[in-house]
Amino acid sequence: MRAAKVLLVDDIDYTRQLLRNNIMAIAKNATLNVDNFQFYNANSAASAMNIFSLQRPDIIFLDIELPDASGLDLLAKIKNVKPDCFVVMVSANSTLENVQLSIKSGAATFIVKPFTGDKILAAMRLFAKHDLILNN
Repeated sequence: MRAAKVLLVDDIDYTRQLLRNNIMAIAKNATLNVDNFQFYNANSAASAMNIFSLQRPDIIFLDIELPDASGLDLLAKIKNVKPDCFVVMVSANSTLENVQLSIKSGAATFIVKPFTGDKILAAMRLFAKHDLILNN
């Protein structure tokens, strides 16, 4: 077991807090390959890229609509630097185009806002499988 670095990127503080709370609750009740989390928060693409460069998170929950850039553009930059980074796109704007572009650009999955604990659990289980593959 190890600690996982989690970057939460959303311009709404409440959404980041809700994601964090869901992840912590899930971690207590689900079998993941992680025993602890280090959380980092960003409310803009610029802040997210800065934190990403410094911390190299293992998993990122990334909103598509950020005040200073598109989350899809940020996804491309992240995957260019760290191709194995596990990125979960999160958006209320769940058009087919957004979902397809997210997956095509390297996102592991897409969660629609408002999200449920079950959707976060599914994403964290995918991350656990991804992490197991990377670390074996």
